[in-house]
Amino acid sequence: MHRVPNPPKLPVIGDPVAQSRGGSKIRSSAAACVLLAASFAAGLPSAGMAAEVPAPRSAIEQSNDGRCSGNFTVVCADTDRGREIAAHAEAMRREAFATLLAEEHPRPWVVRCEIRVHASAEAFTAALGGPPVSARGATSIEFMGDTVALRRIDVVDDVDATIPDALDHELVHVVLADHFVTAPPPRWADEGLALLFDPPAKQRSHEADFVAARRRGLTWSAAELVALEEYPVDSLRQEVFYGQSAALVRWLVARRDAATFIRFLDDEASEGIATALARHYDLSLDSIASAWKEVAPINTLGLADRRR
Repeated sequence: MHRVPNPPKLPVIGDPVAQSRGGSKIRSSAAACVLLAASFAAGLPSAGMAAEVPAPRSAIEQSNDGRCSGNFTVVCADTDRGREIAAHAEAMRREAFATLLAEEHPRPWVVRCEIRVHASAEAFTAALGGPPVSARGATSIEFMGDTVALRRIDVVDDVDATIPDALDHELVHVVLADHFVTAPPPRWADEGLALLFDPPAKQRSHEADFVAARRRGLTWSAAELVALEEYPVDSLRQEVFYGQSAALVRWLVARRDAATFIRFLDDEASEGIATALARHYDLSLDSIASAWKEVAPINTLGLADRRR
């Protein structure tokens, strides 16, 4: 069974027989699950987190490689740059755990996250079997039951920057998977949280897409957005989805904090969005329509103001 919170394109990892292009928010305790997330151009274990299976032998054998850190293995052409990417990923991992899951000292991952850096969009596409043209990164998480068995991030490296521009976004998906082991968060929430960690320029691009869509009457109502179970197929609607999801998440996080938003998602999964909104925000589904007018500015939350 597979969880697909972004346009469904799976990287070729392991036995292709085990891959699937379906998606589900329900999972069995014995099934292997894959979480895939694609970002677009524009510890202490958390509650319910199971112990991890032992790391693959190959990951342990690579521990002396300069591109490896405690929680990451970076595969790229430049070893020195790989070290910088691994160090950045470690810092971002700590920040994401602290900000989103209130874990200041997250438990180390026994199964490292592999970061594959592709020199071009064409190489990225070939490695992942043809993701959307505008994709900059993809994340795969494999579960064995409710235990993480594989973490992998693929990113495009065709800009003049030490850190690939999609890395922070994709890493948020990996961190969230440590908490949401039973089923992924709603698609709008999963993407909206990851977008908060994108560089400000990329966030502004998504915001511009959303503003343009509002003017043209192409947005969803709040009720429609939170009910979406699949990502839009049309590329234009995908852009609107990302911008609108980011706007709603920023609005809700700004009303309390990120930790409250995570608790809201936990209750939404078990009791429904109406109960969760009332409990954590004293709001109804109808009342969150004002999010589009009152959404917090991009830098208000301080999550994108990191030195890259």
